[in-house]
Amino acid sequence: MRRVPGTSPAAFIAALAILALSSAGCSNVANALAGPTSASAKYTTGGLEQETYSKVNSYRTSQGLCALAWNDALASQARQHSADMANGVSGFGHDGFSARVDAIVQVVAISGAAENLAMTSGLSDPAGAVVSGWLSSPTHKPQIEGNFDLTGVGVAFASNGSIYFTQMYAKSR
Repeated sequence: MRRVPGTSPAAFIAALAILALSSAGCSNVANALAGPTSASAKYTTGGLEQETYSKVNSYRTSQGLCALAWNDALASQARQHSADMANGVSGFGHDGFSARVDAIVQVVAISGAAENLAMTSGLSDPAGAVVSGWLSSPTHKPQIEGNFDLTGVGVAFASNGSIYFTQMYAKSR
């Protein structure tokens, strides 16, 4: 496959990944690597969301698992939870998880859900550190490797410079 002049290297790599996933029999392949539409810089919320999403899917596909399809309903709930933690509306934790899942079920037919959280500051590669930390954690890695096919990532910046990450996972019906 040759890159079409004028397309970005990232778009070319995504196309190669989609081709590889199609060959592996994964469903939702065309949507799986699209992610959020933001073309934001790396250290914006959209950029960090996309980077986290991409790193998790890169890990999953390296393990022979299907990539997770981006879902806006999951991302919306993840963004709100990260914002609530960053703004002190809620503490750092999974409080309200059932309400987030209930809100998702109103718009997406799912049979199961999970989430991973992280908070970091002062790192040169916050998304990389977060995903690496999750993969090193026996309580977070099962979500990344789980029998899910949908995901959404939400990132929020606190006034003190901390960055809050929420990644929600779901299995569609």
